[in-house]
Amino acid sequence: MRDLCAKKYNSFEEFNQDGRYLAEYIRNNTLGMTDSEKINYARFVFNETILNSCIKVGQISEDIQNLLNCSNRELKFSMDNMIKNRLAHPEVTDEDYSKIPSIIKSPSKYYKSKSGYDVILFKSDEKYYKLVIKTTKNRKENFVKSLHLLNADRYRKY
Repeated sequence: MRDLCAKKYNSFEEFNQDGRYLAEYIRNNTLGMTDSEKINYARFVFNETILNSCIKVGQISEDIQNLLNCSNRELKFSMDNMIKNRLAHPEVTDEDYSKIPSIIKSPSKYYKSKSGYDVILFKSDEKYYKLVIKTTKNRKENFVKSLHLLNADRYRKY
């Protein structure tokens, strides 16, 4: 099985720091552009080795594995998705990203999306988090798709 990650990070701190730096570079060089234009610019400026770099952030539960109908419990976070998330959600802090392993380990609630390739995990931990994870079409690898902050009302709606 071919692993989709180019560079593998050994520490989440290093991965997070690189993600912050790369997103800030894009933000500073794309003033006035929409989020999708910024993402396209990032994909033009950074090569595949950078964008396909990733880190293993944990293991999904057997329940989540069954919902995704995937063959692997390992969950990765790609630099491409980290950059996209940082551009679209600048309110999410380094500390918030560092909570991803605990959200995976013990979500307060979760459900399968309509697409069938995503599962959304929620966690209440002084803040309200919505973590979207996806599986690849061949169902062999799982990745963090996005991390959002919710207010209490939005959290309760799910």
